[in-house]
Amino acid sequence: MKNIFSITVLLIAFISSGYSQPMSKNTFENNIKVGSERFEKGDYYNALELFKKAAKQKKDPEVTFRIAEAYFMLRDYKHAERYLKKLIKKDKNGVFQYAKLLHAKCLKRMEKYQEAFDEFRKLAQKTNNPDIRDEAILEIKGLEMFSSLEENLDIEIAPLKDNINKGYSIYGASKNNNENKLFFGSYDTKSKIVLDGKNDDKGDEVSSNDDNNNEDFEQEDSDNSRGKKSRKSKGKKKRKKNKKGKKSKKSSGSKFSRIMYSDISSGNYSDPVVLANKKINNKEYHSMYPAFSDDGYTMYYTRVAMKSNVVLESNILVSEYKEGEWSTPIILDKINGDFISKMPAVGEILGQEAIFFVSDMEGTLGGFDIFYCLVNSDGTLEDPVNLGDKINTKDDEITPYYVDGKLYYSTNGLPGLGGFDIYVSNWNGKNWSAPENMGKGFNSSVDDLGLSISKNAKFGYMLSNRKYKGKKKLLSETCCNHVYEISARDLLINLMVQVFDKDGELNNATVELVDNSKANPDDIATKSNFNGNTILMSLKRDKPYSATVSREGYEPTKIEFTTAGIFDDFTIEKKVTLVKEEPEVEIVTINQAIRLNNIYYDYDDYKILPSAEADLEKLMDIMLEHPDMVIELSSHTDSRGTDKYNNKLSQKRAESAKNWLVENGIESERIVPVGYGETKILNHCTEGKECTDEEHRFNRRTEFKILKGPKEITIKKEVFKDKNKSKNKNKSKNKSKK
Repeated sequence: MKNIFSITVLLIAFISSGYSQPMSKNTFENNIKVGSERFEKGDYYNALELFKKAAKQKKDPEVTFRIAEAYFMLRDYKHAERYLKKLIKKDKNGVFQYAKLLHAKCLKRMEKYQEAFDEFRKLAQKTNNPDIRDEAILEIKGLEMFSSLEENLDIEIAPLKDNINKGYSIYGASKNNNENKLFFGSYDTKSKIVLDGKNDDKGDEVSSNDDNNNEDFEQEDSDNSRGKKSRKSKGKKKRKKNKKGKKSKKSSGSKFSRIMYSDISSGNYSDPVVLANKKINNKEYHSMYPAFSDDGYTMYYTRVAMKSNVVLESNILVSEYKEGEWSTPIILDKINGDFISKMPAVGEILGQEAIFFVSDMEGTLGGFDIFYCLVNSDGTLEDPVNLGDKINTKDDEITPYYVDGKLYYSTNGLPGLGGFDIYVSNWNGKNWSAPENMGKGFNSSVDDLGLSISKNAKFGYMLSNRKYKGKKKLLSETCCNHVYEISARDLLINLMVQVFDKDGELNNATVELVDNSKANPDDIATKSNFNGNTILMSLKRDKPYSATVSREGYEPTKIEFTTAGIFDDFTIEKKVTLVKEEPEVEIVTINQAIRLNNIYYDYDDYKILPSAEADLEKLMDIMLEHPDMVIELSSHTDSRGTDKYNNKLSQKRAESAKNWLVENGIESERIVPVGYGETKILNHCTEGKECTDEEHRFNRRTEFKILKGPKEITIKKEVFKDKNKSKNKNKSKNKSKK
């Protein structure tokens, strides 16, 4: 399965239009065949759509795996994990060993470190596949160093605002010191792009100092696959034509990634402007990953050509800033050829300027390696040199950045916290030092890359697909890389929480930190330590805080404190002892209605709210545990609106909840959606009664009951506990304290 998959062109994978084929070929066999072909070419989005069609035509565990695999490659770890969980539960003979590895990786990406660690360890002990064992051991090593890694509390890493971080991925972030601008590659459109041949840019051709057409390419760079050589594909890029000749309404702007910049001279980031140079932002190519010389007058960048979601070529070009404009870019020799080259960076080796870059050219040790070429005084290049096995592994190394004798880069071939982790190695004039993991903050549970940082390591930028509050996204929360700014904290106020139970130190606890100076705090910082009992978090000055310490199987504990009056570096230390909760169980019998307490709906709407997913996931787990169970999934409205309208709305809500379960792998025929409208009001808010919205919302609910299968099941009472009710309790407690 280990295809070489690319964050660099990930955006194309899921913003293309659906892959269509003649109705006569819409068979199970053909959907699998064509889906597999699209998958092998790196077109995971269209492969996923075809596999889903096949799943509706025939129940087959292999199809379930292919769907999960496609989701994983698209970095939609929630959906991938759900399908893999379903597959593994049914795989009594242990056929799908690789599914277990992918499942553990999903858990790791979702920050379920302890569960991931347990699965990796079990897999390493039991599998007879040496490749799977090696990958599991590498993942175990990464998780084992979790507690020992640098916390990096002296810096702040924060996403840029949404005028920069839009729905699409960002491809490289590099500051041009000459112009005081941040350059990067991305799209200049606000809407979903459809590859229909429209929005084609006008532009000029580039000149080249070789005759290579560079048509045989494939692209990499998420840790969802490791270290395989790129496959070759021949062909010329052709423009698709709109049959009706009409302008697409689904897209505005360019369907090609463009190099653009944001002016930062005022201290803020201006709205991005596409570089007004059609020689660089060429009409048929994606331009990305800009990098600059120290004086800012030379720019290197990556140019990618694609056809039908498949990379045809990827080259590195150079342009000079002369007389107020960028020159016609030149395709560099030595660096480019019948292979992929990308992600340039300017550095120095042996006192001479050097270009670092990523390639799968001949001589690589794994999938993609980091090379360098010395630059002569006349601008010509020496032959590429592989950085060797101190830096490069059998897997992939990407996004090099060199400053002051240090090489920063990302790799998935060394132990790490997530997929790609950022490492640093020192050059002593002869050799590279053993790489060191940059630690927490720089690295997360997902992919972290593209670090560019100042000599004193106090300011810089990086890319990551990690989640954050308010992140714009096209599909999943982890689909896309956004830009993060790195800055030094001027005052180091930290919180250190040590967690215990009656028997001593308690690992794997979580701290949720809330800034209580806000009337409606929504930016909650969360941190865990799965293999230690100490959790460190950074604080801001003059703020009242509360922190909730929790762990599965224990009653949560809340602590309050303030940073007011702290003028020097200081650490607030708290020791918390958690008490085990006694789980209560409930026997659910056939035809007994069970309320899903956290599935509410906005007024006059039937969309599933994000807060509802936890209950639906628990219901999904119960249905996976009892594969013969058939349920009624019922929905209810409040009393506002006509009977006819409410019946229709509740039916749509029930079907919406069913669709969520089906989308996550539960068979459609096992769920009967029923809308009861306003016929079963639970409180006094019947038609015509004056009630608050909260009182009305209590009646907008979803329930399930067993229709067929087990006569009774046992569930924990807290499985469908009303989270809103517990939050209200906490609020009232806090008010009474005050």
